[in-house]
Amino acid sequence: MGTQEELDEHLKTCKFEGMKEFLHRTDEKIADIQFSLNQKDQEIGFLRSMLGKLSERLETLEKSVEIKLELLEHNQNKIMNEIIDNRREYAVIADELAHINNYLNLGNVVPGGYDPQQMFKCRGTFVGHQGPVWCLCVFGDYLFSGSSDKTIKVWDTGSTYKCLKTLEGHSGIVLALCTYGNKLYSGSQDCNIIIWNIMGDFEKIKVIEAHDNPVCTLTSAKNMLFSGSLKVIKVWDVHTHELKCELTGLNHWVRALVATQNHLYSGSYQTIKIWDLETLQCLHDLETSGGSVYSIAITNHHVLCGTYENVIHIWELESNKQLQTLTGHLGTVYALAVLHTTSGTKVFSASYDRSIRVWSMDNMICSQTLVRHQGSVACLAVSRGRLFSGAVDSTVKVWQ
Repeated sequence: MGTQEELDEHLKTCKFEGMKEFLHRTDEKIADIQFSLNQKDQEIGFLRSMLGKLSERLETLEKSVEIKLELLEHNQNKIMNEIIDNRREYAVIADELAHINNYLNLGNVVPGGYDPQQMFKCRGTFVGHQGPVWCLCVFGDYLFSGSSDKTIKVWDTGSTYKCLKTLEGHSGIVLALCTYGNKLYSGSQDCNIIIWNIMGDFEKIKVIEAHDNPVCTLTSAKNMLFSGSLKVIKVWDVHTHELKCELTGLNHWVRALVATQNHLYSGSYQTIKIWDLETLQCLHDLETSGGSVYSIAITNHHVLCGTYENVIHIWELESNKQLQTLTGHLGTVYALAVLHTTSGTKVFSASYDRSIRVWSMDNMICSQTLVRHQGSVACLAVSRGRLFSGAVDSTVKVWQ
């Protein structure tokens, strides 16, 4: 506050008066810069918005490409599996045609060489299980089948061919079945053995907590029940159901057990052990070269075993001398069964390759290949001239 004179006097000595223009220009520049910064902020906001939209689109495209690649891979695997299955079926059919041609040629030369009556045909299919069928057992007119659905079905094979009853009790896959007297014994993935009364209404008699691992196989002889699991065979009294002893010295899973009048045969990794039924001592070891032994069969003159590596080894029963190896299957030989016919001894072999082969033990030649199952054939049973086969397709077929 002051007079005009005081103002004029002050301006003569004011050091800011000379900076007046500079300060005005500086304010204008700052204003211009502020305006430019506001424009840049707007542009940055727009670019961020565009970048977000592009990121969303890119993410959507990546998901779409990933889904399409998974679908492409799935279809490729499906096509490859179909090609492999077709090649396998073609090989089996071609092999069957070759066998038929051989027999036709033999029939023209050798009397009684080819007999159409000896060709086995599928006579029917048992349907009812909700999962793969892993084991079969025959008792009179009854056929028992064990499955991944944890049940055992009782089938009438006499006249009706119907399911009479479904036995429930296991909490795991039913892997093994056998009979002794009027009792049915079932072994399971749940490590238990269940005893059933065949002569009654198939009621459950007892549950034995048998093993620490799944029960893979069962057989019986001379008032004893034998159960195979990991590296051990347990021997049970069929009357008291008490454990008699354990057979050890086994190198892997015991997947096959067969008992004859005097001997027990057990199969594990590349080995068949022969045990004396009286002393329960191991008498012989038969060495194989086809991986784990999955199945064993005994004829009047031979010991046979089916292996993981698709082959069947044959030894002479008396001398334990290995005779030869049968080839032809394209997968693990899961089961073997013996049938004595008017034309000689037949051995059936069931395989992962979905086929059953019929071998003539007179000449060790495959006389027929049965291809009707839609999945791996896992088990076989023979009764009264008929063959029963259970498979991963959840069915049981009858052959005669």
